[in-house]
Amino acid sequence: MVERILDAATHVLASQGYSAMSTNRVAEAAGVSVGSLYRYFADKQEIFETLRLRASESILHDLTTAIAAAAGQSPRAGVRAVIAALVAALEEHGPVVRALVNEVPMGTQSNVLPEIERGLATFTRIYVAQQLPDLPAAEVDARIYLAMGVTLNSCLRIALEKPPELDADHLVDLVVDMLVMGLSPR
Repeated sequence: MVERILDAATHVLASQGYSAMSTNRVAEAAGVSVGSLYRYFADKQEIFETLRLRASESILHDLTTAIAAAAGQSPRAGVRAVIAALVAALEEHGPVVRALVNEVPMGTQSNVLPEIERGLATFTRIYVAQQLPDLPAAEVDARIYLAMGVTLNSCLRIALEKPPELDADHLVDLVVDMLVMGLSPR
């Protein structure tokens, strides 16, 4: 029943957006009564938070797998594998991620998927330590801070907003080029 409700909520998010999502709409899409829905979820926010956590866990799993595989690759190939995996995972969870980015109320500095950024930051810190072992800590932090913004925003744009005339693989390559250039010696 929980899976049925969550699948219906994802469908409502995809077709109508977060603002139009309600427990009544989700129950209708799931083919259950609102009373049945309330046995499992207190409200719309609890349904959405469950979807967010599931999406975040799945994206983090895919990202962790890509990061582990990247360890044995050249720097550019490793970064590309991680970026491509992140774009694919964001696309897979598009309705939830789109709602987080576009509709769920957050402050201007709020992180859409904080667990994902932490995983990326760890990978980036390792990458920078390998490429620039003598870089001062403050410079490492500055590069990682900016790399997170470029990475997350670029991957979100590719996964959720890519115009049909642009090639996703080419966009991924451009992001990789920017990151490798910004995280490598000058």
